[in-house]
Amino acid sequence: MIKHIISVKLSSYFFKGKTIIVMGPRQTGKTTLIQTILNEREHLFLNGDDAIVRSLLESPNLFTIKKILGDNKIIFIDEFQRLNEPGLTMKIITDQFKDIQLIASGSFALEMGNQLNEA
Repeated sequence: MIKHIISVKLSSYFFKGKTIIVMGPRQTGKTTLIQTILNEREHLFLNGDDAIVRSLLESPNLFTIKKILGDNKIIFIDEFQRLNEPGLTMKIITDQFKDIQLIASGSFALEMGNQLNEA
């Protein structure tokens, strides 16, 4: 029941021009929750634990991000805090790609908070 309420609430925020950030302790179901919501929707999943993803987004810029996003309208970046400049990456996607819904999740709330000041 609680999962359903949270899923409905999160889904209601889609495509409102804002990034959705889900933060919390490790192993509490953040990724599973988001994947369940996105299960029937086409989306791009990027994992911040993946070295290739981190290297692609190491120096975030409009050209590189556009190539990575392609035609996807929903982008889910898990372990977002592992990116070099998560706040800048988030800002570029949110500001420059108005028709894209960015969803980010991460475990280090305090660390991530410090890195998201710009966004």
